[in-house]
Amino acid sequence: MNIKSLFYASSLLLLTGITSIQCGSSDDTDDSDTSSSTESTVYAAGREGYKAKYWKNGSAVALGQGSGSSDVKGMAIVGDDVHNVGFEINANGKYVAKYWKNGVATDLTDGSRDAYANDIFISGNDVYIAGQEMKPGENTYAAKYWKNGVAVNLTDEAQNVIATGIAVVGNDVYVIGERRMQNWLTPVTCFWKNGQRTDLSDQTTTADDQAITVSGSDVYMMWSVSYNSSGQLQTRYSKNLASPTLIQDGTSYAGGTAIAVKGNDVYIAGTGSVPNSQSLVSKYWKNGSPVILGSDGSAALSIDVSGNDIYVGGYHQITGGGSEAVYWKNGKAQQITSGTGSGMIRQIFVKQQ
Repeated sequence: MNIKSLFYASSLLLLTGITSIQCGSSDDTDDSDTSSSTESTVYAAGREGYKAKYWKNGSAVALGQGSGSSDVKGMAIVGDDVHNVGFEINANGKYVAKYWKNGVATDLTDGSRDAYANDIFISGNDVYIAGQEMKPGENTYAAKYWKNGVAVNLTDEAQNVIATGIAVVGNDVYVIGERRMQNWLTPVTCFWKNGQRTDLSDQTTTADDQAITVSGSDVYMMWSVSYNSSGQLQTRYSKNLASPTLIQDGTSYAGGTAIAVKGNDVYIAGTGSVPNSQSLVSKYWKNGSPVILGSDGSAALSIDVSGNDIYVGGYHQITGGGSEAVYWKNGKAQQITSGTGSGMIRQIFVKQQ
């Protein structure tokens, strides 16, 4: 069960009783199928066979070491160090928020209550990790972030709150996520700046995915919501808390999951519908204009822009069950798992040598 389904399940129980550091170059990006002139190292993180992993140029490094399932939700690369965050289920069936540095694990929570680490941002020598932990004696979550392993609670009057993304600019800490009151039918998207909360959506829609990134001193947020009874998604993004831009690509479904910025260009990765079709496929949008990546049953979960190249990580479902972890470089798919397990890339980062 993923973070989102756990969040909604716990909310229903109340009613009745689930960025890494982004490139910030000012160069414009060309969407054509060309390669960068310099050699690049591609880091991808996620899972295979319900075990947390990351891949460096396609070579796997196992992170989840226990008998329980595990997953990577966020990644950052600083110098030669690879930082990952996620969760692992312990012997008692509890979800433990995890942080891995170069494959070495640190538990962020004690394993007595379910907890998740969803995103990581590194500012100087400080490591910031966003996530949530179940409240003592309850079936709802409290949002928090950890700074160098020390938890900071994001106080809120809502009964169920999760933190899905984090970014730091100077002394300001931005966290994006969602919250839900006991008597609400739907959760709303929100963010915190230095602990002060602001809502980004309202109860006329249902919060879905959120992401945050920094380019220079600018903060970009992205959020998708379900806007009708059919569960179709629409996505907005905002720079420096300005009025949001709605992606309108002529289709009824545009579900963003990740954001990257290069110069003045904003890239959103996600899943969208195909014109004149019911199929949902992996896509990215450059300043709102769509680029289709995969076929039916594919999804894009992460994006990075390096030089003239656009990398999008995600998965493609396999006939008969399972999924293969895939990334697309300038629209061309690179498969990195066999598809026999539940493989997916949740984060991708490209480092030029």
